[in-house]
Amino acid sequence: MISPTKDLSEKRDLLIKPRLDMDGLVKTKIPPLQGTVLRLTELLRDINVSSKTLADTVGYDPILAARILKLANSSFYARRKAVTTLHQAIESVGTKSLYDLVMLGAMSESFGREIRDSVLGRTVWEHSLAVGLVARELSKTLGLRGAEESFLCGLLHDIGKILMLRSDTERFESLLDKRTEAEMFEWEQRIYGFDHTEVGAYVTYKWGLPQSIYNVIMHHHQPSKTSTSTVVANVVNAADLVANINGYGLRLAEEGEIFDCEGVAFLGLTREQMFEAWDNIQEPLEEIIWTFN
Repeated sequence: MISPTKDLSEKRDLLIKPRLDMDGLVKTKIPPLQGTVLRLTELLRDINVSSKTLADTVGYDPILAARILKLANSSFYARRKAVTTLHQAIESVGTKSLYDLVMLGAMSESFGREIRDSVLGRTVWEHSLAVGLVARELSKTLGLRGAEESFLCGLLHDIGKILMLRSDTERFESLLDKRTEAEMFEWEQRIYGFDHTEVGAYVTYKWGLPQSIYNVIMHHHQPSKTSTSTVVANVVNAADLVANINGYGLRLAEEGEIFDCEGVAFLGLTREQMFEAWDNIQEPLEEIIWTFN
């Protein structure tokens, strides 16, 4: 297990010796990553892994197998002939899409069907998808390395909110009266004793995901506070704003907030680049939402 570094010194006690309430919250509300997910994540790091090996591994998880077949036969891939085997499906969608489905599936299970079917849960779920896709698109637009890491960090950046929502829906709803992120952070601390970035960082730390990922989750609202994965943290910060501006989020944002956004300034993003990225993710966003319905 990777231990938190100096970048998280202010939160060190929280991550290594978390408060009992948070530890209990994570253990009771978030399942560990399944063996299939861990195995596939390991396999997908090998660029030479065969589709047969992947298919054999996917075959142990019927839910994931069904999702891959569903996606391979969707209009997004426009196949003339039905895809009927996992081997064909994986060759059809490619390893990148398979990786996306693996991580989306893990997050989907963590959100829980009862949460994704609620109005609030659905809003956070779709916001997270949008931020992940926009983060990847912005990385590509700017020619940055780590587009897939940006996607994953964007996808997981608000997982702490889901834990709070699942633990006490009524109290979480009270946060929606707050107009700014600063106010929401303050009230999260008052209500829960910690904010959603701390919870999200701790969850991904317990999952054994790379240190860079939980650093970004911890600092995605204030990327200047992280000394590692700085670029990805700023990409997720900007993507978060893009999603909120376009109506995907609990807190809708105005276009004028672009000028105050840390990530936008750090990356030198233009308004045109941001909205082009949003336009480019519309089709995959719809496909993913459909796949997980």
